[in-house]
Amino acid sequence: MKIQLREAMFSDKEHLFLEDGALKAYLFRYDSGVCAVKLENEKGHIIVLPYQGQMVWDAVFCGRSLKMKNACIMPKFRGEFRDTYGCYVMHCGILRMGCPSEQDTHPHHGELPYVTYDKAAIVSGEDEKGRFLAVTGLYEYYKVFDNHYAARPMTKLYEGSTLLDIILEIENLGSAPMDLMYQCHINNATEVGARIYQTLPWDKEHMSARVSIPQYSEVDPKFLALMERVQKDVSATQAVGADDVYDPELVMFLRNPTKDADGFVHYLYVHTDGSADYTAYDANVLPCGVRWMVHHKDWQAMGMALPGTAEPEGYLAEKEKGNVRKLPGKAKWRSVITAGYLSADEAAEKKNQIEQIMGGH
Repeated sequence: MKIQLREAMFSDKEHLFLEDGALKAYLFRYDSGVCAVKLENEKGHIIVLPYQGQMVWDAVFCGRSLKMKNACIMPKFRGEFRDTYGCYVMHCGILRMGCPSEQDTHPHHGELPYVTYDKAAIVSGEDEKGRFLAVTGLYEYYKVFDNHYAARPMTKLYEGSTLLDIILEIENLGSAPMDLMYQCHINNATEVGARIYQTLPWDKEHMSARVSIPQYSEVDPKFLALMERVQKDVSATQAVGADDVYDPELVMFLRNPTKDADGFVHYLYVHTDGSADYTAYDANVLPCGVRWMVHHKDWQAMGMALPGTAEPEGYLAEKEKGNVRKLPGKAKWRSVITAGYLSADEAAEKKNQIEQIMGGH
């Protein structure tokens, strides 16, 4: 079942819109006027912005909010995502992506993060993982004498599950090939003492720190000391220490991860209570990974694994690396990422799985 949404359906007071057993969908508007859909199951809920970028603004499971912590308490209508940034998941791309260099002309992370969607809907269904509710939508990009594509995201919440499927399909509606760059920006919160486990060796061959500083950033002196330590030993980033300052940000390139039998890679962030944040994806579809870490008095963000088709150095740099794909005319591209929360028992089981995958590496 698919129900099309209209902005007139949203009001200041949260109200139940759809109920399917333990799965429920609520509609409301933030005080800022931004429309939101809350999908709920037995374990918690997620909040999706159906018109503003189809961002997953928050995900709360077993009483814990998974998203990064900063001063942005609600989404607002602004010109770009950096003016209202506090989400859990953000789609980046599609024609351009990453931090623009002085020579690049594209906005930060491209046109897609906070674009206004033309259509939005709630989907109720069942697949091999079980019953679900999902938010989906359509954004059509069109410029005369330029590119023409459709973006169709879908975020699924399953019955009894604390994991989301984050899906994006891009269709080239034009007849000529178009550039394609994508990154899924998944922003968990840092915790001092929490540790990362991954299907990626902790060495300089597979991990390296970005040494350039974004144009908008100023550097905390303690950050320079951290960078020096990380450049000597990348495993220094496995856990944030009480005295560590990640300001403005630490970006790590994650290259050539070890895949499981199905081509998937796994990243786990185990908190001090034993529960964990989790991200998994098909590395054949999304071969480039990035870690984004911010930790200081105003921001705590752990982008443990940001999967993508390219690294986030801007269009010109990624084109030089050969990371800008070409999507043929009338062709489609699709990615599926699983992310969310694991209980202490589930996290221990996943950690064992990661160790088995990494056996011998």
